[in-house]
Amino acid sequence: MLTIQVVGYKNSGKTTLVCELIKIFSKDGLKIASLKHHGHGGAPVSVENTDTAKHEKAGAIMTGVEGEGVFQLSIKQHSWKMEQLLAFYHICEIDLLIIEGFKEHDFEKIVLIRDEEDLHLLKQLSNIKVILTSLELNEEDYDCPILNPTDYNKLSKWLLSHLFTV
Repeated sequence: MLTIQVVGYKNSGKTTLVCELIKIFSKDGLKIASLKHHGHGGAPVSVENTDTAKHEKAGAIMTGVEGEGVFQLSIKQHSWKMEQLLAFYHICEIDLLIIEGFKEHDFEKIVLIRDEEDLHLLKQLSNIKVILTSLELNEEDYDCPILNPTDYNKLSKWLLSHLFTV
């Protein structure tokens, strides 16, 4: 399973980019999955007033529901290691996993830079493969391409030629 990480600060366009990449790669027939870090504090909100929510409130640490080929799983645990999370995706034989967030991990990254205040990310993060920004950066200062953040087709072509070269 190939993995690419999309990182940047809040409101930098991460979710929009991930959705566009999923659409493009899915049309190419690839099995695409996503994993998002809920970085807004607290746990992700579950759907209230469902049987699954009732099971959780009753004390179940793991609940699942399946219908018409859709399987939703909720597991409560103190914290998750990235290896544990990735194990679920490996089971489903995914071609490409797009991770949104989790800046501290060392996957190949697409970094979104909104303004000059975000530039320090380029020194803090590891394994940067593409920078997306509207800023005029000197490409000679970086070891990766710098693309327009809304040029999804150019980015997807670059990713296809560099990710799937094995």
